[in-house]
Amino acid sequence: MKKELSTLLLILLFSAAHGQKTVVYTWLNYSGTIGTYPVELKIRQTKSADSLWGQYYYTRKGSTALIYLEGRSDAAGASLTESAYNPQLQQHETTGSFQLNAIGGEMLTGSWTGTNGNTLPVQLKRTENESANDFQKWDFRLHLYKGEEENAGGNRQTYTKANQLIIYDPEKKSTRELGGFDEAMYDDYGTIELEDLDFDGYPDLKIPVYYPQAIKNDGAYLYFIYHPQTRQFVSDKDLDELGYLDFNSKTKEIRKSDADGRGNEGDAFYRWVGKKFYLIREVRVYEDSQYTFYTEYAIRNGKSVKIKTYQK
Repeated sequence: MKKELSTLLLILLFSAAHGQKTVVYTWLNYSGTIGTYPVELKIRQTKSADSLWGQYYYTRKGSTALIYLEGRSDAAGASLTESAYNPQLQQHETTGSFQLNAIGGEMLTGSWTGTNGNTLPVQLKRTENESANDFQKWDFRLHLYKGEEENAGGNRQTYTKANQLIIYDPEKKSTRELGGFDEAMYDDYGTIELEDLDFDGYPDLKIPVYYPQAIKNDGAYLYFIYHPQTRQFVSDKDLDELGYLDFNSKTKEIRKSDADGRGNEGDAFYRWVGKKFYLIREVRVYEDSQYTFYTEYAIRNGKSVKIKTYQK
């Protein structure tokens, strides 16, 4: 009883000392159909708020043909408006809307309506297990303080920084403090995102951080992988080094993209083996070539080994 009271007291004291709650987003992945068309959908919930944001794509068009979602949800259901990029108009335009049951359950059902009034049924199933809902009850707080960093102009400037993550597990009635970082935040409040990064069905954790001294690539994520056996989040420094990443629950691949703004760009794809990820292929284009260049890798003795290169 004393241990439970001391843990609760720690959470209350932490909340009082840091009045602004850390914003917690949860990403959920759904796979299914709109009408007869297979789709992959990814939606972001905000804890203690009704706002939604997300994206989806038709599998026949591929994950680069994204359609973006924005809307609201309550106990009765979710309303979302979609938009897609129109290359002829060179802008995003509204292309349809969804009426669905409440976000977070195992199934998402309802209807999609296009701008022409055409309506199709929606049947989607969540890829994460029930822990996605359990984590909504956990308390995640970043320890924030004001600190100086050098900005891109070479001057010292004060930013909101974070150097500790405190996690309260209500089932175990335990609190864990994660450190080993000291980074600037984009805003005066901290943000945490829960997303299944290693595709094991359990949400992992990432913290967006800001690099004010950088002119390009001025931000990244700190990544923490959840270990269900110990109910602990563990920092993954190898993921941290890659920065911004896209996690595809359908292909079970991680994508790292880069571009220099002159037509030289590419994607590197990684795949998990256990709790370690490996480079499996690269796809690149160059401003002075009409070809796309491919490199494929095999995983041998714990390393990615180049086995094939070609262009087409």
